This record gives sequence, C-alpha cells and structure tokens, in this order.
Amino acid sequence: MYKYTFGCDWFHRSEIKRLLLNLIPQDFLLSQNNILEIGCFEGLSSVFFADNLINHQNSTLICVDPFLAIENNDHENLLLGDQEKNFDYNIKICNNSEKIVVKKITSDKFFEDNDMKYDLIYIDGSHECSQINKDMENSFKVLKKNGIMWMDDYGGGLLDKNGVGYIKHTMNAFCQRHKGEYKIIHTNYQLAIVKI
Repeated sequence: MYKYTFGCDWFHRSEIKRLLLNLIPQDFLLSQNNILEIGCFEGLSSVFFADNLINHQNSTLICVDPFLAIENNDHENLLLGDQEKNFDYNIKICNNSEKIVVKKITSDKFFEDNDMKYDLIYIDGSHECSQINKDMENSFKVLKKNGIMWMDDYGGGLLDKNGVGYIKHTMNAFCQRHKGEYKIIHTNYQLAIVKI
C-alpha cells in the first residue's frame, strides 16, 4: 500500500481493509469478480480491490466518483488539494489497472446506464441520507446472489437527540425493508451484508 500517493490514510484503518479478505471464501480470490465502488477519494480502496480481488483475467473494477464535477458535493471541503490527481496516479500504477473502468460521474447517472451485476459493491460516496438510501437500493438491485455489499460510515455522521447517527437510521431502514433478502456479516463503524 505504501507505493501509493495519498493525503489521508483513513482506508488503512478501515474495517473492510482489515476484515474483507478473511470474510470472503478463498475461491473468491481466484474467481472472476465484478466489483463496483461508489466513492473513491484518493483510490486507496480502489487499489486494494485491484491488487487483491481482480486477478482473474475477466474480472473488473468499476470506480464511480464525480469528484468536483457536480454542485453541492458533500465532499467539497475534502477535495481541495490533489485528491483526484492522487486517485488517477494510484489507479495507473496498481496491479490490474487495465481491468479498471473509471466513471467520473454521479452514482445516480451511473446506475441509469449500468447493465452489469456485481459480486462486491463498496459504498463510500455521499454522506447525505437520501443519497445513501438511493445508493444502497440501486446497488442491491445489481448485487449478485451471494454478493457482498459493504457500506462505510454506518457508525458515523450527525447524531439525533438519542445519540444515534442519521446514517445508521438510513441503513437500518434499508435493512428493515429488505429483511429476509440478506444476512449481516459485519457491523461496527461499517456495515456489510451478503445477498441471499
């Protein structure tokens, strides 16, 4: 990981980086995998997926992030330096870079035109609850059976008067709507489910 360029190392401490390789079946590492990532920032999660999970010749990784191409981007205060430049550089030098497709558009626009199904979807895009809900619903529709959907910030964001995060409320509401369609494989600051 240290060959990559970054200003923030949040991903190095993330639960998905620490736990994913132990939670997936061993044959996943050798299989053809289609991976979707919503929200890429400097690309540290992207290159983790590329270096570890898309070694099969027909595997793909789709990276979706508008960076600052839209107004009212809730990451605007974080995207003031070289984040997009770092992302582009990191993607260029990682293993399997030829299997990565970068879409610098909103997730809404991406899902309008998407016709693929995915084995793993990582959602770490907008922190606005309405957008999180849309990203989860749209992702779940294109998640394969036995596929993993992993969400960041389950334990983060603004809190209600009872000390529960609005993001957690949003993700819990999604889980309630889809009860019986998934099983939880991890819950802490991040939330991960498998479609059944």
